[in-house]
Amino acid sequence: MKTMATVDAVGRLVLPKSVREAMGVFGRARVILEVFGGRTQITLVEPPASPSTRKGGRLVFSGSVPEEWDSGEAVSRMRRQRLGK
Repeated sequence: MKTMATVDAVGRLVLPKSVREAMGVFGRARVILEVFGGRTQITLVEPPASPSTRKGGRLVFSGSVPEEWDSGEAVSRMRRQRLGK
């Protein structure tokens, strides 16, 4: 992937969304910056601890679920909680 970003007047660099998504950076994150002969490598310090990530602005669960998991019941339960029933 190759993209361009701009450093502002006080030295801040905003990583483009496509780069953040490719790195798995969502929200605040710590990164390591290493300079090698005029090139900079950015490495995510800690991968997301949660099995859920954001893709296209939506929270997506990518972990394993128990065999007895009933997603329909889980959705119904969350709806009842949200509606206060």
